[in-house]
Amino acid sequence: MTPAEKKFLKIVTEEHYFDQHHKVLIALSGGQDSMTLFNWLYVFRETLGITLGIAHINHGLRAESTKEERAIRKLGNDKQVPVYVDKFTGEFTEKKAREFRYHFFEKIMSTDGYTALVTAHHRGDIVETVLMRQISGRGLRSLQGIEPRQPFGLGELIRPLLRFEKKELDAPVFFEDATNKGTDYLRNRIRNQLIPGLTQENPQFSEAILSMTDEIRMSFSIIHDKIDELDILKDKISLSKFLAQTEALQHFILQEYFTQYPSIQINKKQFQLLLHIIRRPQQYKGELNKSFEFIKTKTVFYLRPKLQAQLENLLVLSENPKDSSFMEVALPIEGEIEIRKRRPGDVILINGHHKKLRKFFIEYQVPLEKREMPLIFVDKMLYAIVDVACSDLSKAAKNDKIKRILWVKPSVREETHHARKKS
Repeated sequence: MTPAEKKFLKIVTEEHYFDQHHKVLIALSGGQDSMTLFNWLYVFRETLGITLGIAHINHGLRAESTKEERAIRKLGNDKQVPVYVDKFTGEFTEKKAREFRYHFFEKIMSTDGYTALVTAHHRGDIVETVLMRQISGRGLRSLQGIEPRQPFGLGELIRPLLRFEKKELDAPVFFEDATNKGTDYLRNRIRNQLIPGLTQENPQFSEAILSMTDEIRMSFSIIHDKIDELDILKDKISLSKFLAQTEALQHFILQEYFTQYPSIQINKKQFQLLLHIIRRPQQYKGELNKSFEFIKTKTVFYLRPKLQAQLENLLVLSENPKDSSFMEVALPIEGEIEIRKRRPGDVILINGHHKKLRKFFIEYQVPLEKREMPLIFVDKMLYAIVDVACSDLSKAAKNDKIKRILWVKPSVREETHHARKKS
């Protein structure tokens, strides 16, 4: 066992990264970082009690991409590890590529039962990420670095290499992406120009950045504990509780609220405007972006998703009607909502098993008149069959502190139609 392998096993064991996970998906680009992570997890798979899967994105930006994809498929075949591959399409940007990757990873986890996604981010990535965020004018909260673990999909995203330097990653076989040495993208410019230049000024520059992220993280830990004590951070925030705090704490409470909505990017000017709206006496309702509205009543303020799909003959409400005839459906706070009729191949996750809807309807003896009820999806994953059942995905979302809730039921017109069929 090499010193690096020994260090790796010690970290993942002491941090209990995989105690609750048996199926682990590795994001494998083919570079030295991710190949090292794969090698170490493969060596210790029995010790950790895990089985592995490989997820690879072919970005199609280089002639070598197809060759690398074939090599990764062969690696999986040789090691008897499942390999999942998708190809990025459309105009390439760093943001679009990242969103594409993580949506693909989440889909694999949901359909194939992986509860942990691991990525090969290391200490150097922390420095680059902090500088990217600082350059783009992000708030102090974003300068805490990279979390070693965080909720993701129905499981966790784990980054077990954050205590490793790049030089410790020792995979003997890997693919060198020549574009990483260029300056076309901000991260590359930071890695290849900015950090080397600042390191000339201060050889301990990277260590100074890492030390700063630790102090910021400790500061926010205190702030987070204070907010928890107030028991104020809910789906709808009490206006009286909020205004009873100091203006400084109000700032961080609102900031903490927005961390539950990572897709919403607001600048400092917009943030200050929202604080002004909350502090003034008038009520308010306004569009925050194309997906959310900001609502302030006499007693609470909150964000409300704007429904991106509606079906005729279906009543969909985003506020509790306090009517037991409505079905309550919990959805994750992120993702595109789609409401549509059933299609061949649609699958529901129910009681831990994926079932095609035709089989589900038969096994659960769903009446024929309800088998054409609308389906509610988030990012193409089925969360509910209206007036029939919520999937395991919706049941899991119900436990989230911040979530979306829809109340749905067939309209009177739909119910009358069904009544005629029965008679």
